[in-house]
Amino acid sequence: MGGLLASLLTGVQALDASQAALDATSNNIANANTPGYTREIADFSENAENVTGPDVTGGGVTLDGIESVRDELLNLQIQQQTSEQGSVNTQSTLLQQLETYFSSNGEDLATTMSAFSSSLAELSANPDDSSVRQSVLSAAQNLAQSFNTTAGGLTTAQTDADQQVTQTVAQINSLTQQIAQLNSQLTPSVMASQNGGTIEDQRDQDVQQLSQLVGISVTQSSDGEVITTANGSPLVMGGQSYNLQTTTGSDGFQQVIDSNGNNITSSIQGGQLGGAIQMRDVIVPGYFVSLNELADQLATAVNSAQAEGYDANGNQGQAFFSVPANSSDAAAGISVALTSGSQIAASSDGTSGSNGNVANLSAVFTNDLPSGQTPADAYSNLVFQVGNDASNTSTQSSAIGQSLLQLTNQQSSESGVSIDEETTNLIRYQTAYEAAARIVSTIQALNTVTLDMGSTQSY
Repeated sequence: MGGLLASLLTGVQALDASQAALDATSNNIANANTPGYTREIADFSENAENVTGPDVTGGGVTLDGIESVRDELLNLQIQQQTSEQGSVNTQSTLLQQLETYFSSNGEDLATTMSAFSSSLAELSANPDDSSVRQSVLSAAQNLAQSFNTTAGGLTTAQTDADQQVTQTVAQINSLTQQIAQLNSQLTPSVMASQNGGTIEDQRDQDVQQLSQLVGISVTQSSDGEVITTANGSPLVMGGQSYNLQTTTGSDGFQQVIDSNGNNITSSIQGGQLGGAIQMRDVIVPGYFVSLNELADQLATAVNSAQAEGYDANGNQGQAFFSVPANSSDAAAGISVALTSGSQIAASSDGTSGSNGNVANLSAVFTNDLPSGQTPADAYSNLVFQVGNDASNTSTQSSAIGQSLLQLTNQQSSESGVSIDEETTNLIRYQTAYEAAARIVSTIQALNTVTLDMGSTQSY
């Protein structure tokens, strides 16, 4: 009798295990096209053998649980690549917007510098022509306006990046709160009573979104995932999230403060936040240095040449351009100081019809500035730098995208659902379930026969 009961228990355990495997397989098939879903498998283990006297029988099977198939190392690689792509894409977008201010559109610095130089050549041929003098003045105003517009474009790029810092920090805080809540639902006590695959899938998606926003480090603990920024500032520890904050710095831009009150702006790497900060605090300021240097040195050179000559009224030439005392504002603040074409110092000796000083004014555009380059070359190098940076970020984005695609495909092959494989599993577990059911029905029939034997009466 005990043998039959043991066999019945073995059959019931096999039924339960096969049912769980069928449930997991059915769920896999149902979610084959669900983004972020990780396929599930049933974990079985063999029970200890039953020893009764000289008899030894198998102990049957135990369902240890339903496990999601995950490759944590692969997940970390995807997070790192996603973080790099978030940073590069942010810079690429801002650089593409910035390129419009350096394109040849008739109002860029290359065009207006050339126009100003050409107007001086015409002035040399007609030094007493008031309309020509006015054309020179207009060309100079257009040149100053081009500097102003280009500087404004750089300022706009910095402002856009600064606004993105605030918006991204808010998104980071929202995600870290969600991840902490999910960690709380994945404690060992909770996992012991339910399958946490769905919660883990949601957490993985949230962590990947977080890595797109900022470079992170992820480790596992008994309380769930521990997430920090690249410099170690805490974001999530188990069921607790730690918010970042922003505050206006002395430069007028938003600074990122961690939960301990530390300014971590300069140490943030990766993600949209790192890309925005890199653009705002490093890349654009580098362009500003070159642009302001060109504006300041060009204005100084023109003013020096102007001072060597005399205007139409015989007065010594006064400053042609006005620039701010702070050279870091030169491009944004440069303007034409002259109010009349008659103030242009074309004459070298103060006599009417003299054009001797026009050569000095024109030489500004052909001679090297203190930077060691002509104005045209200095600007060409700046345009090249902007274009090269934009091209490099675009190339990097494409390369990272290819790498991410390969990693994602690898992840899909390991963690994704294959309909063919699941169909095969469905048949296998169905067969196992039917066989286990046959065991149970057979043992029940034998038990019935045995009990009937004990109550049979003969007459």
